[in-house]
Amino acid sequence: MKLKSIFIVCLLSGVMGVFAQKTDKPWAMVYINGKFGVIDKNGYEIAHPEYDMISTFNKNVANAAKGGEVFSLNDKGQRMPYVPDNLEKGKVRQYSENKKWGLKNDKDLVLCNPKYDFIGKFNDGMALTFLEGKMGLISDKGSEIIPPRYNVIYKFEKNEAIVCNDSLYGLIDKKGVEIVAPRYSRLERIQGNNYLVMKDGKWGVINQSGHETVVPKYDAVFACKDGFKTFAGGKTGMLTDKGELMFEPKYDFVDVKNNDVFIVSLGGLYGILNKNGKEVIPPTYDFIDKFDNSRALILHSGLWGMIKNDGVELIKPQYNAIEKAKDNCFIVYKDGMKGVINKDGVITVETKYHDIEIY
Repeated sequence: MKLKSIFIVCLLSGVMGVFAQKTDKPWAMVYINGKFGVIDKNGYEIAHPEYDMISTFNKNVANAAKGGEVFSLNDKGQRMPYVPDNLEKGKVRQYSENKKWGLKNDKDLVLCNPKYDFIGKFNDGMALTFLEGKMGLISDKGSEIIPPRYNVIYKFEKNEAIVCNDSLYGLIDKKGVEIVAPRYSRLERIQGNNYLVMKDGKWGVINQSGHETVVPKYDAVFACKDGFKTFAGGKTGMLTDKGELMFEPKYDFVDVKNNDVFIVSLGGLYGILNKNGKEVIPPTYDFIDKFDNSRALILHSGLWGMIKNDGVELIKPQYNAIEKAKDNCFIVYKDGMKGVINKDGVITVETKYHDIEIY
């Protein structure tokens, strides 16, 4: 599963710089040992991880800070003079003294004395601060929301941001309150202000308040058309797209939802669940075909029948074959003879003909 974020944390091989390599455009921000760099999509270094901060690229240029000095980087990783954003009326600006950064307003009044390695661009009244390889937050009034204490603070979404310390992830809000201290190996936002989390190699779900609505217990969780498939003990279960429990892993196979039902199999037998994951028909049949117009063919002990998606058995397994035909009818085969049933399973023509072809 891909974690949406503005940084990618990874280890860089020491052999990358041995040979000159042709690099592509900047593709990912990388972070290691408190320093930031940039790689292309082939993994080659555009900017070696040696910077205290690197912003996202805008028009092929990013800002970077190192040891209190600030540069601009082009898309080849070459340093250029830093050009601060134009000061707008009523806006704050970053300024530097003795290789440290603070804030002034548009009237040149000091809002925050220089004490950071760098202060990032303001967005929604906040900016990232950088100090000795750590990140914090400052307001456009100059007040410190969070002192620099996290390795990474990711982009705020819906008043919350994912944070990382020592490769463990947590959550903070815009007031700087730590909703979840960094303790999960993975933390990924999903719908409904919920998050998939991984702890001790097991997956679960937390809500925006940090409560574990699904305790981490699954071996794996994969996104699918109908939500998230869960795996544990060799069995498959399902969570909704909001991470709510639909059914626990207990089936060998779970098909995609079709006609508002899931076809499942267990021990070589097939059953169906409704759209909420409730078992409508336990695994009973040797096979259940895909549903069409809320009907599906079933096979049991070598004989075919038909069920509805509400679990009603329209035709008990009794035919050698059932073939869909025109006019919402089905041709049925029994003992070498053919007949016709309608979509409700009612016999309209007894199985007494050698052949039937509906015009």
